[in-house]
Amino acid sequence: MKPNILAKVQRRTNRYQKRAGMAARWLSYEMGQTQPWVYPHRMYIESTNVCNLRCVMCPTGRQEIVRKKGFMDFDLFTQIVDEMAPHVEATTLHIWGEPLLHPRLLDMIAYCRDHNLRCEISTNATLLDETRALGIINAGLDKIYLCLDGVTKETYEEVRRRASFETTHTNIRRFLELRNQHGRTRPQVNLQIIQMSKTQAEVGDFVQNWTIEGVDRINVKPFDSWAGQVDEISSLQTENHDGLLPRYPCPNLWYHVHIYWDGSLVMCDRDFNVAHPLGNVKDGVMKAWRGALMADLRRRHVNDDLAEVSPCNTCKEWAWWKPAPFHAQGNRPDNTSAIEISPSNGNGQDLGDHS
Repeated sequence: MKPNILAKVQRRTNRYQKRAGMAARWLSYEMGQTQPWVYPHRMYIESTNVCNLRCVMCPTGRQEIVRKKGFMDFDLFTQIVDEMAPHVEATTLHIWGEPLLHPRLLDMIAYCRDHNLRCEISTNATLLDETRALGIINAGLDKIYLCLDGVTKETYEEVRRRASFETTHTNIRRFLELRNQHGRTRPQVNLQIIQMSKTQAEVGDFVQNWTIEGVDRINVKPFDSWAGQVDEISSLQTENHDGLLPRYPCPNLWYHVHIYWDGSLVMCDRDFNVAHPLGNVKDGVMKAWRGALMADLRRRHVNDDLAEVSPCNTCKEWAWWKPAPFHAQGNRPDNTSAIEISPSNGNGQDLGDHS
């Protein structure tokens, strides 16, 4: 066979394998299997839980996170990637901290690239100077979320406390210039604003201002109450989430794996203080993910026996999405969308589903 025909066959084979994997994962979820035979769809790795800001909507920024601060050891990181790269769709390199603070972040990105694992980061961009920007572009990052919560200096600095509006703006625009100068299409650039009471009035202007060449998507991120655990954070939401659907098992337990910097396995990022320990991945990610503690948590979800399970017992974000045979989500509601920017005409195209 000619090389181009082989490449087409391989792409088609990969596509069928992914669809088969999605169907098997959905079947495992629908059957309520407490120890799934399939692998998770997405992985979330916390490179660090240290942050340089004090953001008002974030448990880290509000110093609600009392577990030990630290940075993931690079050997643990490579062990995780070696095991999981052949099986998961993508991984983040952030959960509860600022990933640019990790001294080996560029090595982590490059390691994912070398193992054909798509990776992404979300950053407050305050530390995204030219050196870091070039490093990220050259390391092979697939996607970056640049978080800029506000159009005005007053709003932004009220939300992203300790940040400078001017510095962050300069860093983001320089990053876009550098990616363009180097002729790269990766990382995909997502400009993000969180939809909450302090930013609601500026969302429209934010979308208009950042519909520019170099920005691939504008992400108006739905507000996350983090299971309503912090009253001051919950007070920032703009919508009433009463009247939820009848409870069904949270799909995150079958579709995602969340790993903190020290190897702790957690149900999702809403368990920011590991209130419900699920083991550690140092002896293997899947050993813990299919282990007795995770199996018991899935059983409790299947049986709707969550009164004593924190933070599941106060969570409303469980209803954000429900899987289908060939559909899964990242950590966002099903009925929300991003705006994809077309560089040729500067127009935005609404995207119904992305993660």
